[in-house]
Formats: sequence, C-alpha cells, structure tokens
Amino acid sequence: MSDALYLSLAIVSTSALVCGAVALLLMGLLPRRRLRLDPPDLSEQDAVFVFRDDDLVDCSDRGRQLLASVSAASDGSRQELELLLGFLEPRFADLRQQLRQLVTRGTLELQAHDGSGLVLSALRKQGLTHIRLTDTRAEGALVALDRLSFEAMREELSILRDTVAHVPVLAWRSDADGRVIWANTAYIDAFLASDSGRDGLTWPLPDIFHDQDPDEHKRLSLDLSGRIAWFSHMQAEAESGALHFATPIDLAVQTETSRREILQVLTRTFASLPTGLALFDKERRLQIFNPALVDLMGLDPLFLAARPSLEQFLYTLRELRMLPEPKDFAAWRSEIAELEQAAQMGTFDDEWCLDTGRVFQVTGRPQPGGALAFFFEDVTSDAALARSLRAEIEIGQAVFDGLQDAVIVFNTAGDTLLANARYSQIWGENPCENLADSGLHHALGLWAKSSAASAFWAELSQFAAVAGERPVLKGSVCLMDGTSLAVHARWLRPDCLMITFRPLVQDVSTRDLLITARHAQALTAPDILGGLSAARQSKPQAATRPSQERNVLPEPPVDAIVPRKTRLVQHAGSRPRAR
Repeated sequence: MSDALYLSLAIVSTSALVCGAVALLLMGLLPRRRLRLDPPDLSEQDAVFVFRDDDLVDCSDRGRQLLASVSAASDGSRQELELLLGFLEPRFADLRQQLRQLVTRGTLELQAHDGSGLVLSALRKQGLTHIRLTDTRAEGALVALDRLSFEAMREELSILRDTVAHVPVLAWRSDADGRVIWANTAYIDAFLASDSGRDGLTWPLPDIFHDQDPDEHKRLSLDLSGRIAWFSHMQAEAESGALHFATPIDLAVQTETSRREILQVLTRTFASLPTGLALFDKERRLQIFNPALVDLMGLDPLFLAARPSLEQFLYTLRELRMLPEPKDFAAWRSEIAELEQAAQMGTFDDEWCLDTGRVFQVTGRPQPGGALAFFFEDVTSDAALARSLRAEIEIGQAVFDGLQDAVIVFNTAGDTLLANARYSQIWGENPCENLADSGLHHALGLWAKSSAASAFWAELSQFAAVAGERPVLKGSVCLMDGTSLAVHARWLRPDCLMITFRPLVQDVSTRDLLITARHAQALTAPDILGGLSAARQSKPQAATRPSQERNVLPEPPVDAIVPRKTRLVQHAGSRPRAR
C-alpha cells in the first residue's frame, strides 16, 4: 500500500517537473518582447510618465523632478504634457507625429538626435500612454554629491533662473533649423503684447522677428499694440543652434530721430539765410555750406560738395577775385595762417573790400570739436549807406561848428549831446571830448566860475530841472574879460534842451568907424543949430551905413551933442585918431 503511494507521488512530481521544464523551454524559445513597461517604480533612475489622454496620471520621482524643472523655466500656465513635449521636441524629431502613431503601433522607441544620449520609449496599454525617458550616458554610473555641493548648485540654478526671468533684454535660443526652442520671460511678454500673440503661446515658440532682418545698425523693430519698439540685436553661435539677444533702444532711436529732425530744421534754416555759411571740421575740411555761399561768392556747388580744405577754399576765392588782392603770394599765405588762428580764438572779424566795389563782412568763430565756422555777409549797401550817413554827419557837424553862436545840447538826464567849436572857444573846453565832463552840472559850474556873479545861472538850473514848464528862457551874463553874452535856453523836445550863447560886444573896427564919423560931424558943425540941421541932414545917410547891423550901439540923441572947437584930424595907420 505504501509502495503504491510513493509511486503515485513520484509520478506526480515527475510530471510537474516535466511540465515546468517544458514551460521554461517554451518561454526561452518564444521571442522576447523588446519593450516592457511596468507601473512606475519610485526607485528607478529613468523618468517615467503615465498619461490618460492629455492628463498626467502618475510619474516617477525623476519624472516629477524633470516636470518641476521644466515648469520653473516656463510661465507655468501649460499642462504637464505640453511642458514635457516642449522639453523633448528639440531633442527628438517629429515627436508629435510619432506619438500620434502610437495607438496603431502600440510601442515606440526613439533616439535623441542632439547627442544627449537620451532614449524615449512609449507604450500604449489599456488606454494609458506610458513614456519612459532613459539617459544612456548615465547607465552604470552614479554621480555622488555631498549635500553642501548639491545645495550650492541648486541655489546657483535658482539665481540664474531668477536673473533670466527678470532681465529686461529679450533672449531666446534657436536650433539648427531656426526654430525657437527656449525664450526668457521678456521675450514671452513681448510676444504676448504684439499682434502675433493674440492666439496665445504655442510650441515651438514663434519667432517674433521672423519677417525682418537686422539693418545696417543691427536694429530690429516690433509693433507692440500700435507702438513701435526698437531693439539692438546680437547673435552668438552655440552648440546646435544660436543664442539671440535684443536690447531695447527706444530712447536712443528717439534721440537719433530728434537729432535728425533738428538737423533738418537747421539745414532748412541755413538754406534760407542770406548770409553765406562755411563750416570746416577739425581737419579743416568743408562739411556744411548753404546756398547763400554759392550765390554770394560765385563758387561751384560741385567744388564745395567735394569737401575742399580751407586753403583750397580760400585759393579758389582768390582765383575768382573774391578776396582782397594781397601784395604777394607769401603775404597771402601768412594771412591764411593768421586768419585760421584768429578764427580759432573767435576774434576774426574783417571787411573784404573788393575791386568791384562790393564789401563783405567775414566773421570766423570756433565750434565744438575743433571745427571752424565762417560767415560771409554782403554789406555793400550797408557800407554805402554808412558812408552817406557819415558824410551827412560830417557836413552837419561842419555847419554846426561854423555857427557864430555857441550852442550846447543836453538831454533830460543832464548829459551833453552836442557842442560846437564856438562853444569851445568861448568857454575853453570841449565837453564832447572831455571824459571828466558830467554834463549840465559841470557846465553850470564852469559858466558861473567864468562869469560875473549872476542870479541867472540858478534860474537856468531850475529851468533845466523841469522840462516843458516854460518853453524858452532868456537872459544875459558878463564874462570876466568884459564880454557880454546873451543866453537863450529852449526845449527842442521834452528830452532835449538847447542853450545858445551870443556875444553882445561889437566888432572893434566897425565901432571905431562909427565913432570917427560922429566926431567928424560934430567938429564941422558951426553951432548948435547948425549941428542940429547937419544931424538931421545926415540922418538919412546914416541909414545906408553899417550902423544897422545887428548889435550896433544906439546912436546918442542929437540934443546931447556938445559943440566943440574945430580940430584937425589926421589918420595914423588904418585907425583915425584925433589930436
């Protein structure tokens, strides 16, 4: 009975072993599946993700770290699938198209083309998409870091992320095909503010400057909701792509635009000036000229546009006879050096009188940066007018000095305006040339000191103090030498007082002739009655004599003539004398 039992157990055990061996053999002979994805294991080194459609169901620790890193580098508003695809698309070509075929193919395995050594494996199972990201370079090798080094690296990474996120410069990275694979916060904000960002962010990120190339100044422009923003573009070559940086330069562009507008305004202003302008730089090359220079000096515009030197410019003017002709060429060369030196000091101001009769006022002034500016003004008409006025003034002054009366003119402040030569002869000084002259106050003191005491000077001072109270003031004074003067003060205008001094002393020769004639009449008279009749007969004849000239002494009354004895009158020289 026991033997039968042992035999049965042996048969069963042998059968089980045979079945197990057959099963193992069959499993070894069957083809092994190349991809096997299990539920995520938290202990695995690969990054594993499980998605139901677009929603993340589960992921490994490495996958969670990867999503956190990618999310920190972006705006954080996208789903996990978009974040992951945004990280993987630059490394795997046509990733989205490959994942769409996963439903029909079941499995997928891709190798990264950027040389990173990443391998992507995907499996569609029970409505779930399993994605595994394996780093083949890290297989069999673990990098050991101490905690302090790890914290330092993480802190540095955080600082770099914060810096890139807040830097005002637009920064982005493009791959070999020109697609934007990374951008900072400023770039994303600029994209959203532009018209092309109305549809939101997409992947790959759009290139907001795709339709334009940097100009000669490496500048780019962007329309930000109706406002044109300008950026200075710089590109740096990087591994498998390029880095781009766009710095805002709105203020610089506005300044340049304002400078250009001001230059245009100044150019139009200079073009309308009647004064010729020639601006030379520090190398003494002509930089700016206006049309008036061409019209005044007769220069060829093409010659001026060729930017001649200062010496060539002056030599051409000399050839055109638009310069005063020097004595010799050596003197002319020295004059050029003196002209340039005087213009640098800002003291060059000269009149060029040409043989043709034209007169040019030439002025040289220094400019910033060592430049020199010359201004040419045609003053021919002004010079002719000045000569005419000068001639009229000289004639008027000559007539004024030729008057027999002494005349002096003061303003309301008491300053001397005019005085003629007769005034200087009478009072002994010329107030127009005397620097110590203080006007009316000084003149009143001089007049009072040079004449006998008189109350007329005080009256004249009061008359001059109040303009317009009385139009005319008359009086007479006597000088220390016995000469009597008739003084006539008159307000020509409310601000102009004229004082005239007229001598009352007769001319000596005329006075002696009159006295001699009267003495002759008195001596020839026989008696009083005869003298009276003779005086009456000679009275009409006396009217023809120069007794009626101005300021003639009055004829004494006839009754006052006393008969005298007859005397013999002889002439001694030219003056008759009685003896």
